[in-house]
Amino acid sequence: MVDVQLFLRRYNEVWNEPDAERRRRRIAELWTEEGAHYMETNAFVGHVAIEDRIRSTYERYVGTGEYIFEIDSSFNYHHDAVRLRWFMVPQSGGNVVAAGTVFILLDQYGRIQTDYQFSDAI
Repeated sequence: MVDVQLFLRRYNEVWNEPDAERRRRRIAELWTEEGAHYMETNAFVGHVAIEDRIRSTYERYVGTGEYIFEIDSSFNYHHDAVRLRWFMVPQSGGNVVAAGTVFILLDQYGRIQTDYQFSDAI
């Protein structure tokens, strides 16, 4: 059984992690080696590709000091599948500037096999 609260905290932390080595280790903990992260326009398969995707997002939004990613406290989990909503908000506080829904399929050990990202209207 997956500790979903812990999983969600770690998943969110990886998107906000400033230390590249810690981010790399967390990706290896969260995703299987063949794990995939899918967006509407791109696919990232394997730890290196996922790390590049997360690093790029971090540098563009979080590393500037402008934004931070948060996960909504309401989520769904059953049969090794997780559905959650995320928000990008100003680090200084304020309204949501971007949002999305994530659908994740986990393996038998609670690691991400597939991670589907959908952009939501705000």
